[in-house]
Amino acid sequence: MAEPQKKKKHHNKDRRNVWLLVVMALLVIGSIVMFTPPQEKINQGLDIQGGLSVVLTAHNNDGSDVSTEDMESSRAIIENRVNALGASEAVVQIQGNDQILVQIPGLSDTEEALNTIGKTGKLEFARLDSFTDSDVKTKIQNGQYGTQGTVTDAFGNSFPSEEVQHLKVEEGTYTPIITGSNLEKVDVGQASQTSTDYAVNLRLDSEGTKAFAEATEDLAPTKGQIVIILDGEVQSAPAVQSVISDGNVSITGGYTLDAAKQMKTVLESGSLPVSFEYAQSQVVGPTLGQDALQSGVLVALIGLVIVMIYLLVFYEGLGIITAAAMAVFAAIYLGILALLSAFGLFSLSMAGIAGVVLTIGMAADSSILTLERFREEIRMGRSVRAASITGVRHGILTSIDADLVTLVSALTLFFLASASVKGFGMTLALGIVCDIVMMLLFKAPLIRLLAPKLIAKHPKFWGVEDCIEAVPYFQGVKQAASRKDVRGRFIKLDINLLGLKKIFLTVACCAMVLVAIIVGVRGMNFGIEFVGGTSVTFHGTGDVTTEQVRDAFSDAGESDAVIQTTTADGEPGFLVRTTTTSAEDATATANEVADTFGWTTDSFEVTTIGPDWGASVIQSSAIAFFISLLLIIAYISIRFRDPKMGVTAVVALLHDLVIVVGVYVLVGREITPNTIAALLTILGYSLYDTVVVFHRINENMKDESVKCTFATMANHSVNEVLVRSLNTSITSLIPVVAMLLFGGETLKDFALAMTIGLVCGCYSSYAIATPLYVIWKTHEPRFKKLQKKYGNDIQRWFLNRLPGAAVPAVAAAAAGDAASSVDAGASEGSAAVTSAVSPHDAAVSPDFGKKKPSRAERKGKK
Repeated sequence: MAEPQKKKKHHNKDRRNVWLLVVMALLVIGSIVMFTPPQEKINQGLDIQGGLSVVLTAHNNDGSDVSTEDMESSRAIIENRVNALGASEAVVQIQGNDQILVQIPGLSDTEEALNTIGKTGKLEFARLDSFTDSDVKTKIQNGQYGTQGTVTDAFGNSFPSEEVQHLKVEEGTYTPIITGSNLEKVDVGQASQTSTDYAVNLRLDSEGTKAFAEATEDLAPTKGQIVIILDGEVQSAPAVQSVISDGNVSITGGYTLDAAKQMKTVLESGSLPVSFEYAQSQVVGPTLGQDALQSGVLVALIGLVIVMIYLLVFYEGLGIITAAAMAVFAAIYLGILALLSAFGLFSLSMAGIAGVVLTIGMAADSSILTLERFREEIRMGRSVRAASITGVRHGILTSIDADLVTLVSALTLFFLASASVKGFGMTLALGIVCDIVMMLLFKAPLIRLLAPKLIAKHPKFWGVEDCIEAVPYFQGVKQAASRKDVRGRFIKLDINLLGLKKIFLTVACCAMVLVAIIVGVRGMNFGIEFVGGTSVTFHGTGDVTTEQVRDAFSDAGESDAVIQTTTADGEPGFLVRTTTTSAEDATATANEVADTFGWTTDSFEVTTIGPDWGASVIQSSAIAFFISLLLIIAYISIRFRDPKMGVTAVVALLHDLVIVVGVYVLVGREITPNTIAALLTILGYSLYDTVVVFHRINENMKDESVKCTFATMANHSVNEVLVRSLNTSITSLIPVVAMLLFGGETLKDFALAMTIGLVCGCYSSYAIATPLYVIWKTHEPRFKKLQKKYGNDIQRWFLNRLPGAAVPAVAAAAAGDAASSVDAGASEGSAAVTSAVSPHDAAVSPDFGKKKPSRAERKGKK
């Protein structure tokens, strides 16, 4: 009776796993439809796609000079408006003393951009009886403040247009009741239930609500009018029917939905302190250069193919599962990016690509982690079916822990940072969600379906035969004289990594001091995005390519110039930005480049420009970064119930970032937004590795009765996850190193930082975070006693047991069953042992898992 019930239970679980795979298959199909073709369905940023470049000139209405403070304030407001258009990767820079350069990815319609970004946005409400111009007053009373616009064709015929021409009023001819500074909230809705027009609805603050209530109370008895003015144009002039005391006001004026949304964007961002006029516009190409981008993508893809081959060689049949998991992850991820692009909420930039690279690496990491735990549980005595349940569950829980720590950082960057850092946070957060979905809906059910029917029957093909053969050795039934007696791709004798902790930490301290000296002596070489410089615009450049211009500027001493193709009035050209702050030096360089191609001296203009990453962007990004560090400490401390883990994880992370910056300064590379994107990517990798190590240490230290020092236990925990870390680092490094060696010049900043960071991230988890944690933890009274009892030397586990440790009876029995099962060939579909003992039960971890004796037992022994 029990046997049929057991079969029914397994059948129900199999059915659930099949349904999960069906759901995932539908999601993958839907995603593929959504993102195909990706170059059309996924919006691209300015550095990849190019877009519209507009120059706005500022002026004061009173003719006075525009101040530096007004220009910086205007730059921040215009950047907010551009971001509201969905162009989160745009460039907004101060150019000269009174101009702002705006570059918007993918946009080619100048008028559409100017309607939103160039409006002053000065909103005012005034009583009609306060107007001093009698003609204007009469027109408003007669409703003549919004007339239908007209267009004239080539033959002089006039036709009505969709635009409404508003009545202009002079500033100073009326007295405002409230202004745009009194706004709390702005949204868009239909003007009325039956109207096709739209209105902009406003919510006033307490001061504005009070002033508006007083005005409407005074005007209501006579049905007096309140005039709504935006940028000196009358939008509407409704008659007051009753007192409006709740602070809710609507602006109507025959607006279309798009026009209402544009006004909402302008009002929400605040009014500009000065007026702007359109000066010039041109279509610009990508800053990365299409040739460099294509070569970089090709090299990265070749690297990923090599990664797939490596996984297949190392994990054999299980490598197919990892490759399939990465493919499923990529499909779901691209589908989400395409969906967000369709609503104008996403543009893929270099920082976004950094987030994509990181999350693909994390997807590979989670797959490898799960496979390693699956293989480990088989070695410890579980059947293949049982290992597919417990091993996969433990592996996925560890992955989710690491994902959530990184997610904390990603969301903090997205909500608090600015510019491309926000884009990085968004792509990283989306990737983490996709990774978790892929693990739960694809990887786990697939392994559980394959385990009893295919993996158990064909262990050699699926790469678990070595684990099955090792079971008797790990259970103590068979004795091994040395590591060579046991075959398998796993660690048999622990490497004494923590025995070298003093050396590791000394090297780290020396490296940090050396970096401080190098930075102090040589200084940091910041790119134009941070310090500003000069802009050179070339016209009529003919068939010259971007790479040729880049080589010419490099020969002239400007190897880090940012170069874009331009098209103005049908003429090709180039927009080149350099960090040279002297206009004279920039002109000399431009002349040298012009001579190279035979261009005339009047074919270019030189202008000084301010930083794209202004003080406000750098400040918001820095605040977001430090808050993310605090949240990481808080999360790890709460999750693992130990603040020491959170602090040491962040110390290791800071070590990695400092080392990367030091190498950049040492080799003289320029620090650009691509470098920042890479540093943020390193943040994710470093945290992921560290959390995986801490998760295993936390798992192993749950038992109260410990028969070795804390350092020995921590060293064993490190060895348990070492193969996973090496494999994930190798799989992440291959495409990045390929990009560094063979990719275009513009991608090398990113690839160099990534290469250094990946090595540091893996190294610091074992050589910085864990040693610091062990030293700190050993000073606790409980572990201090163990140190006195067992000595300072770290004992090395052999085949998951300490030297001289007895094999518990349960494990021995299970191992005996395992040996007979293996010798019999496992003909019943499970070549592994059928044991209820997990890797961290007493049978496997005798020095950690012994149950603490009761008080009665202790008295009996006495």
